Amino acid sequence: MTDLNLIWRKYASKIPDLLKSRPDFRFDPHHYKNQVDASIEDPLELRQHFDAHGSADGHWPTLYKQIASQFHKIDDVLLDLTIDPTLIGAMEAGQSGAHQLAFELLHLGAPVDSIVSDFSGETYLKMNADLLEAGIDPLVHYLCNGAAEGRRILRDIRKGQYSGQLPYRPELPTCLIAVHECSRTGAPIVGRDLAREAAKTHNVIVAALRDGPLLEDFRETSCQVLITSAPFQDFGAYTGQFLDKIDFAIVNSAVAWNYIPLLVARDIPFAGYLHEYAEYLHPAFHFNLFPMFADLLIFSSEHVRNSWRGRMADINFDPVRDSAIIPQRPLFVGTVSAEMQAEAKARLSKLIGRDLSTSRIVCGAGQSQWRKGTDLFAMAAQICRPRDKDTVFIWIGHGIVPDELGFGAYMAYHFRQIDMGSPESNMVFIPAGPAYHDVLTAADVMFMSSRLDPLPNVVFDALEHGCRIVQFDGASGFGDENYRRLDSFVTVEYANPEAAATSILALPPKDTSEAAPEKPEFHLFEAIRTRLEERLKAQRYFVRGASQIDVPVLYTTAKEFDEARVREREKMLRYGRRRIWRDLAEVEQEIAASDNWMHSRMRLAPYATTELETLPRFALHIHAYYTDDLADDLREFAIYKQARRIVVTTDTEAKGCEIRKIMSAEGLTPEIVLVPNTGRDILPFMNLFQSDGVAGQDELWCHLHQKKSIGSTDGGDLWRRFLMRVLLGDAETVSNAVTKLAQDGVGLVTPFDPHFVGWNESRRLLPKFSDRLPGPMPENPLLFPVGNMFWVRRQVVEAMNNMFGPDYPWPDEPIANDGTEYHLIERLWPAMAAQLELDSVFVHKLDEQRI
Repeated sequence: MTDLNLIWRKYASKIPDLLKSRPDFRFDPHHYKNQVDASIEDPLELRQHFDAHGSADGHWPTLYKQIASQFHKIDDVLLDLTIDPTLIGAMEAGQSGAHQLAFELLHLGAPVDSIVSDFSGETYLKMNADLLEAGIDPLVHYLCNGAAEGRRILRDIRKGQYSGQLPYRPELPTCLIAVHECSRTGAPIVGRDLAREAAKTHNVIVAALRDGPLLEDFRETSCQVLITSAPFQDFGAYTGQFLDKIDFAIVNSAVAWNYIPLLVARDIPFAGYLHEYAEYLHPAFHFNLFPMFADLLIFSSEHVRNSWRGRMADINFDPVRDSAIIPQRPLFVGTVSAEMQAEAKARLSKLIGRDLSTSRIVCGAGQSQWRKGTDLFAMAAQICRPRDKDTVFIWIGHGIVPDELGFGAYMAYHFRQIDMGSPESNMVFIPAGPAYHDVLTAADVMFMSSRLDPLPNVVFDALEHGCRIVQFDGASGFGDENYRRLDSFVTVEYANPEAAATSILALPPKDTSEAAPEKPEFHLFEAIRTRLEERLKAQRYFVRGASQIDVPVLYTTAKEFDEARVREREKMLRYGRRRIWRDLAEVEQEIAASDNWMHSRMRLAPYATTELETLPRFALHIHAYYTDDLADDLREFAIYKQARRIVVTTDTEAKGCEIRKIMSAEGLTPEIVLVPNTGRDILPFMNLFQSDGVAGQDELWCHLHQKKSIGSTDGGDLWRRFLMRVLLGDAETVSNAVTKLAQDGVGLVTPFDPHFVGWNESRRLLPKFSDRLPGPMPENPLLFPVGNMFWVRRQVVEAMNNMFGPDYPWPDEPIANDGTEYHLIERLWPAMAAQLELDSVFVHKLDEQRI
């Protein structure tokens, strides 16, 4: 017989003082007291009361007894959940009290339930938000209803935990290698190679967001493999104490950014190994977590690092100190023998049904897509066909998907129109697979037709097989000087298939020398680990504790994330990076330290209220494409009734009538101006100040807009309320923002936003306007009207109009999330004020919730 009491004491001891009040799992004093409503507090007396009266009166000694009397199948569910082998044996043997013990242990909650079973009450509620809101007992619900409903539990998370084939060795350091998926593609292959090398000197844990064919490869080189799309939420659910002993991590690929919240919260140092260009990583916020929080960024090439420089600058990331270039493989130019090439050509000839023995073979490889330039590869083949019919283009890779409208449907049609694969065609397509090495061995040239491709492994493979490489200028990391200066590379004008075809035909056949050079050794993991260790040892500045401005970046404002928010702030401040300002003193110091003309007229001011009789004459502009919040705004802010004019822009007469009705109910008479739905909210405002606009001679203006509340996030609604409160006041008072604007020498007044927001995607537009500004623009704007609502003098608006001119070709709607002239305007308001020698005042109100 199993000693059930021993099992109870083993696990119940994990909860402080529990055994004092409940030494026997068969009686729960708290549950019994709630039934009889007795005045007895002592657990021993409650047990005596139960033995003397409660049992005879039909009261239950434990919750299990009560539930089991109504739901007889819960014992089967309990057995299914339990993972403690001793307890499972007792339950399977039918030992009396075993199922009750399992229930009572699970009902203790964290940390006991997840140790004894594949169930966690905390996890169950997080995965089933409807139960959390209803305040339902998670274990009781799952046993009685959730199991039958197929609700997800801790077990569903743990299904993604796979044991590796290597044992955990406590004497070795432990490294987490994170990849975005287990596919046999570029970045995961690099992750596999990192794990193989690391396993020689480290305990390795591999984590991936998605499963795939590399899973077994990862298990061969690790102690554990974790597959989860939500690592921060799921990591604590996995079993194994060594998961809490990770010394450092390598996050391989920008699309594995999901691991960063986990690493920051657990204070695990990490290197981000980035192979992707910033140009195609959107939304930028997710991927910018790398320069914000990585201890070290490793790029595969200088070309890739250069694409990130704007994003680095936006958060004050130091690329010299905190980044390095380490290609995933060494440059090695090999050879193949004439015999090997002839044999490979013979096998390919049989495969495609065409004699290639005397052909010049041009290969391309990879997934067929626009970025890889499969269409440009086909165009180069078309150009070469009349010039040399014995030059054959072979693309090996994943096939075209004909019903994929982004690229596949058009490429499939392109292939049909050029008769690809016909006897007259000089281009064939071979599916990815065992023919890969024959293609590289037979080929004389690899045409890397990619439009943007970091440092593709197929080029390294082609070089090892003695192929020359024809590439487009500015299209990949192989354009770095250390590659392009070699005879193996021929670089032609970007995206010019004619130039590529001409260069291909001018190249000599592959050198089939018998003497193969020795391939150099390369240890990628060791190179990254060494650089990360050096960076960590060199750090001299550390920050501990919370900062004055507590706005979350990775987490939420919930109390359970208090410690994690402190960790994220410490990590950014340690390296001098910014996404959130630390405090007001830091803002003032940064402004004072800048020698840029745009910053010279910036200053902070505290929020205050002002007396109505001191208000200057002012006008309000509201762009109301959406009208959802307008009625509430009019009731919530007293300042509307103090405006000399209220000008409302909208796009239809129907909305205009609705707006008149809403404002009339509050005793207000708006001036409605119908405008096209273009230019977000800001172009309708600026156009009021054109020669045919309605702004007139009013000097002081407040610009507001109506964000759509239906379907918007709670955070967006909070942000809008934050802006409105600082700008306007509330239902009883008026903000001092308007009186600040009325002061001499002030041109712009706007809320101080605690976020440090850079030029972001607008940075690329700055050169276009550099000759229209009085001086160079700063590396970062520092402060501007985030949210594009503000108080402004008419001269400042006129200056903005003058900078663009009356006939500027504004971008069409719908617009991008960031990067158009409308986003640039938001950042340039302080510049317009400064060039008029007017101040921009940023009103701070830190007690107003921002998000």
